[in-house]
Amino acid sequence: MSAPTVFFQGPREHFFKPLSWQDREACAAVLRQLHERVHGPDADYAEALTRELVLEIIQQVIAQPAYRTGALSQSVAASGIVQPQAERDYALNLLRVLKEHGWLEDHKDPINLQPTLKLTRAGKAFSEAFAELDNARHKTRQRNMRSARKALQAFLENRDEDELLDAYDFASHVVQDLQEDIEYFRLLMQTLTREALTQKLAWDEFNDFLERRFGKELSSRLVADSVDRHRSQIIELLDMVRSWPEPQRQAVDGALRQRATWLEGVLEGRSATIWLCKRIEDLIDTACQVKLPMLRSEMHNYVRRFTSLLRQALSLDYGAESPMGRTLAGIKTSTTVERDAWLNALAQRLSTTEIRLPTSGLRWTQRDRQELDGSDIDWHILPHSRLEAAMRRAEAEAFVISEDFLLAQLQDLVKGCEMNGSLRLSDLSMGDAPDALRALHAVGAVRSAQGKAHWTAHKLPVKFETPVFVADDFELRRREP
Repeated sequence: MSAPTVFFQGPREHFFKPLSWQDREACAAVLRQLHERVHGPDADYAEALTRELVLEIIQQVIAQPAYRTGALSQSVAASGIVQPQAERDYALNLLRVLKEHGWLEDHKDPINLQPTLKLTRAGKAFSEAFAELDNARHKTRQRNMRSARKALQAFLENRDEDELLDAYDFASHVVQDLQEDIEYFRLLMQTLTREALTQKLAWDEFNDFLERRFGKELSSRLVADSVDRHRSQIIELLDMVRSWPEPQRQAVDGALRQRATWLEGVLEGRSATIWLCKRIEDLIDTACQVKLPMLRSEMHNYVRRFTSLLRQALSLDYGAESPMGRTLAGIKTSTTVERDAWLNALAQRLSTTEIRLPTSGLRWTQRDRQELDGSDIDWHILPHSRLEAAMRRAEAEAFVISEDFLLAQLQDLVKGCEMNGSLRLSDLSMGDAPDALRALHAVGAVRSAQGKAHWTAHKLPVKFETPVFVADDFELRRREP
């Protein structure tokens, strides 16, 4: 057993000390800027990270009002005016601290052998985390879902085992992306509640959510057709991989064990190719069936909470200068006798108030209630209304297919089929509408949670045509018990 890696030793003994002082916000901003300058999408890789460049980045950061007070508080308190030399001294001191505690290290330029600086391995990892927290540019719509599909396609075309490992890595990030979005909405809910307690409405955050996060990023992930399309394509590619002959799969298994040694601890004698395909399918199913509904629910809760607070803010005024605010302040500061007088006066004023239903716009009075209580309406159901309701119910139930019933039908068809435990979609009869619906839903039923335990669906490279539709042909095979 290898010895555990110790992080806080040597130059990293007090690694996070620069982020524990009063100027921690300025220090974090400097680290974000350094990462963007060296490793970001707009990085100039031909430019070396020299000492003067780092000092320039630090001075640009502390020139911003948001970081200037914390970074130069002592200079401001002493004279009220910050001298350029004070900014230079702060930049030199921060550079020394970052080098001393393991964020930056000296380096030799391999071209001209001039002394330069670079982010240490730990410094790069943590500065990248700071940069990604405030940067949404690295996320695109359905990026990891599409990348997993493309990696599987490349694996089938090129037989490159690294592509299958890449597909597994992309699939694991699909769940991670959705979980980050869920945490984002939970954070928005906390911010919304906190702002509401201070009598402020987080309108800026909600407007930013609608225009940027939802309109440009989240909307496509919440479309069922988009998710189901990617998911079905990935499952079809996985089925094609799992249908490879045994000798070909064994060769791929050997290459996978050589490239990914960590597989030995999880395979337990199973095929590496089959195990990776199963894990990819489970990750995609988890993302589509568990995480995506959770994301929709969190977004719905956030919008509902904000709508409720907005409605209250538009209909009620609890400010200190409002009548309600003055009334509550007077009750709070009054004595016991005066408070009773306040409450009695309020009770007399409110006793004549009518009850309103804001949602329906109705207004009920005592006279209206008495008239309604005494009325007796004789309801009659007209024959055409009954027929219309029956027609709507029949139309709604026409395309509802029971998976249990459909799987039982397929089981009966397999028993009467000449092929050994398998049948093709093109072999199903298409005599009427129920037969067409059975063919359209057969692959989905086989790939459902209940069906895939007993069936497999393999896409064939041919199409078939019926009087109703044209579709890809599939081979449905019963699993051995």
